[in-house]
Amino acid sequence: MDVEQLLRRELRAGLPLRRQLLLYLDPFAFFKDASRGTALVRASNLSYNENMRWLLVPYLRRWLFIAATLFLAIAPAEAMAAEASLVIVPAALAVAFCIAATVAFCIATAWLLLGMSKRP
Repeated sequence: MDVEQLLRRELRAGLPLRRQLLLYLDPFAFFKDASRGTALVRASNLSYNENMRWLLVPYLRRWLFIAATLFLAIAPAEAMAAEASLVIVPAALAVAFCIAATVAFCIATAWLLLGMSKRP
């Protein structure tokens, strides 16, 4: 499916729930590959990506919220693990926090780099 078609809300509403969830979490699903094709296609895709960089802001907020929620859940999970010997729960939350923080960092980096590549 073309990424430009995915921008239409009515088309996304008809997708299966799993695909909608992936689109909700994948910050780069609406961007085009600017590394393949002829020079004209690559330049066109890069220009499209630069113009669509605003889409990264809601994803950055979303992933920062996920990371903060996971970070705040670690302490109660440690308290629960001390009583019920579920040591894996705080460790899993810590790993999930690291993944969410890494995704947020990648989104912020992509947002900055797409802003820097604008030509005068």
